[in-house]
Amino acid sequence: MKKKKIAIMLVPAIITAALVGYECWYLSVTDNNSFLGNSAEKKANADDLQVVTVWSDNAHEQTIREAQIEEYNNTVGKEEGICIEYKVFGTEYGDAIDAAFINGEGPDLFRPSSNTFARYVEEGNAVPISDLEGSDSFLSLYNKDDLAIGDQIFYDKIYTLPYSLQSYKMIINKDLFDMAGIAEPPATWNEVREDAKVITEKSGGEAYGFFLALESGWTLDHYIYSVSSASLGHFGYDAVSGTYRYSDGLPIIKNILGMIEDGSVYPGYENMDADKARAEFSAGKVGIAMAASFDVAVYTEQFPAKCKWIVCDPPSITSAGYKYKEMVTATDLLAVSKKALDAKDTSKIARVLEWFYSDDNLVKMYEQGMYIPYRNEVLEKAKESFVPGWKEFATFKDGQFIIRMADPKGVIDIEGLSARDTLAKLLAGEYSEDPEEVLNDLDKRLNKGLTKLDDVILREYIAPATYSVERVAIQR
Repeated sequence: MKKKKIAIMLVPAIITAALVGYECWYLSVTDNNSFLGNSAEKKANADDLQVVTVWSDNAHEQTIREAQIEEYNNTVGKEEGICIEYKVFGTEYGDAIDAAFINGEGPDLFRPSSNTFARYVEEGNAVPISDLEGSDSFLSLYNKDDLAIGDQIFYDKIYTLPYSLQSYKMIINKDLFDMAGIAEPPATWNEVREDAKVITEKSGGEAYGFFLALESGWTLDHYIYSVSSASLGHFGYDAVSGTYRYSDGLPIIKNILGMIEDGSVYPGYENMDADKARAEFSAGKVGIAMAASFDVAVYTEQFPAKCKWIVCDPPSITSAGYKYKEMVTATDLLAVSKKALDAKDTSKIARVLEWFYSDDNLVKMYEQGMYIPYRNEVLEKAKESFVPGWKEFATFKDGQFIIRMADPKGVIDIEGLSARDTLAKLLAGEYSEDPEEVLNDLDKRLNKGLTKLDDVILREYIAPATYSVERVAIQR
């Protein structure tokens, strides 16, 4: 009860803290309200107008998305009596969704996070798309057999749909590399540490070799383990063996701890969030950054880079290079909240959901360097994108990549700290135990949680025999 009371108090403050989004400011009936019509039509139109609320933390695409929404609201939305009210949050997004759901409030549609979405499904705060009237035509665009159980599918029903493919690379500040006299980007994590130290020393306190953002836990997944999938064969969870293997990343963690010891990591990383860290890279203050494909928009739109930056292959653990295919994530754009079912006409919410996923919208996003489309049909309609760095994120060494399977973290009970909190505490230097012991304990706790799952559920997270992560030998 106390938690719920706190959440009720937090909801207005958190929503107020959201980045400016697109609001339905024309809802009141006034003589100047051209959206609703004129004279006697205004009251009738106001009664028919349905506001569909959408929450997201995709700040990198906010400018383009809001322009699309404004056009929709003033054309299709005006004709069909729909107004999309769009709110974009920063790092407080997870807290905003949690607080809203506890309070029985929140949006109609929201961006699902892989770290919490399974919990929302279990709690009943997320509902199947098919619960919306008129959603059948939209769902028919996707082959259910291609969707991931435990990610898009729960209890044999579709709760969200893949929108794009998210890839992971390394970005370097070429200006700082030139200043430091480093001719080539680092090929291994050992070289990342070496180059970061040289850049930090030669910059005389004006720049640093590497950044961390421990305040944003997702960066520990994306910028350490996902970016290293071609060396690890997994992203912390190994779907082939059906076990957690964070300890495989020990050489990477040791190199990052080494960079901290060298003084090569941008100061304040313990309490720094992703936006602050990426803003420092954009300002030319950081030499090496791990990145996801959405970071192209961060460095071109959200925080336009003031330095020359280059996208490179992810560093490998050893000089032998990659043993596995690069893993990409099929990312979901929106899911349906329980609140949506209380709407006067749920078919209007279905129409908004379908519009967000529409090929025309995604074509524009791809051409502007925002997303790599999940559906090939979109690529066939799109023109080549000339946004800096975009081509590199959509290209893989020897063309070898694989879509990663779902992570069961959201459906297991884990004793002690989560994986993200454990890694953050480890990199903040708050453990007395050595890194190997900490990572082994993390694997042990996570795998213990797996043993408590029903066998039927567990099998949904284990790769089929046809799922091969090993690289195929290329004849040169």
